Amino acid sequence: MTKFFVLTAVILLAGCSSQASRMADCQAQGVSRDACYIAEQNRQTSITAAAEKQAMENAAKQYAQATSKVVKVRIAGVALKIYPADKQCYVDGVAAAMTEDNVDATTYKQGFYDVIHYKRTHKIVLLNKGQIIGRAKG
Repeated sequence: MTKFFVLTAVILLAGCSSQASRMADCQAQGVSRDACYIAEQNRQTSITAAAEKQAMENAAKQYAQATSKVVKVRIAGVALKIYPADKQCYVDGVAAAMTEDNVDATTYKQGFYDVIHYKRTHKIVLLNKGQIIGRAKG
């Protein structure tokens, strides 16, 4: 079994070449050492640039997914729409003002309604004039 893993590793690494071997191959073709060095540097720069570009695209996709998340619930006949990434809340289509934001929860106020959105548990509590009228899982 160990021989199998060693053989597999040798086969996988056979396609890899080191910087020194690529420089030697380049010089063996009659190209000057300086030109081979510049070509190797350009190769490494292009690989790094491609990796950075892919990382930025992945980060942009993740950010777009996070910002597009909308919490929609109906509690006691009141429609709530919360955009956690933008810290926006709408109560029956009317914008609510953010009154508090901390590690655990964000609180919004619109008229007589208070909305508490718990970040960790994703629960939402709706209060009317300070009295709890309902809870929901967001």
